[in-house]
Amino acid sequence: MSDQEDDLQSRVRAVAEKAIQAYAQGILLLDALAERISREWERIRKGDTQPPHDVLVRIAQRICSRELYNAWRTSDMSMRNSAFYNIRRYLEYSLVNTRYASLLRTVAHAEEDVVHQTLEILLDEETKGPNDPAAFLKWIQTILIRQARAHVQRWQRGGEVSLDAQMELLQERLVDHSDGADDPLEHILLQELHEALGKAILSMRNPNYRLVLVYTYLVGVDEDELAQRLQVAVQDIYLWRHRALKTLRRNQEIMRILRSLLE
Repeated sequence: MSDQEDDLQSRVRAVAEKAIQAYAQGILLLDALAERISREWERIRKGDTQPPHDVLVRIAQRICSRELYNAWRTSDMSMRNSAFYNIRRYLEYSLVNTRYASLLRTVAHAEEDVVHQTLEILLDEETKGPNDPAAFLKWIQTILIRQARAHVQRWQRGGEVSLDAQMELLQERLVDHSDGADDPLEHILLQELHEALGKAILSMRNPNYRLVLVYTYLVGVDEDELAQRLQVAVQDIYLWRHRALKTLRRNQEIMRILRSLLE
C-alpha cells in the first residue's frame, strides 16, 4: 500500500469517526462507515485525484443520513431509540447555528421548546419524511428552522407558556418545600396545585397520556426508565408526553395554575 493510499485511509477514518459522533452513534460502526465512504469515493472519482475534505464529509453525511432515516423507521426498538437520541442531539446542535439562536437564548426554555416541537412533527406517523433518505438530515434541519422562526414570531406577538418547563418547575418547587419549613403557606399552596394538576391528568381520556404525565411529573421517572418499564421506544414516550401537554394547554384552570408558579 502506497503512502498516498495510507493517507487517504487515515483521512477517511477521521471523517467517518466525526460523522458517527454527530449523526449515527449506535447505528453505524467506524470500520463499516469508513469502508462505505471509500467505496463511494472510488465510484465517483476521476483518474488518480485525491478527494477534497468537503467531498468526503458530504459522502459520510449522506450515508449517515440514509442509515439514520432507516433506524428512525425501523420496528427494532433499540435502533429506534438510537435514532431518537442522535436526532435530538443533531437538532440541539443545529439550532445553535441558526439565525434565531441568539434571540431564543434570551427566552427561558425557548430552545428546548423548539427542539420539542420539531421532534413532535418527526414523531407524527403522518410525517412521511423526504423522498431521498440521504437528504434526511437536511430535511429535519429545515423543519427545525421553520419551528424556530414560528416560535420567535409567537413570542414577539406576546409569548406562550412553556408547559414542559413549568411542569418541571412545579416538581422542583415541591421538592424544595417538601418539609414546609421555609414557608408553610407556600408549601400548602404548592400541594394544592400538585393535587389539582394530578386530578386534571387523571381525567385525561387517553391512557398513554395519563400514564406518561403521572410517571414523568408526579412520580419523577425519566423517559428512558419509563420506556423500559412499558417496553416501548423512547420516542413513543416523548410523543405521548408532548401530545398530553398539548391537551393540558387547552385546560384553562391548569394554565392559570402553571402561570401562577412564575408570580
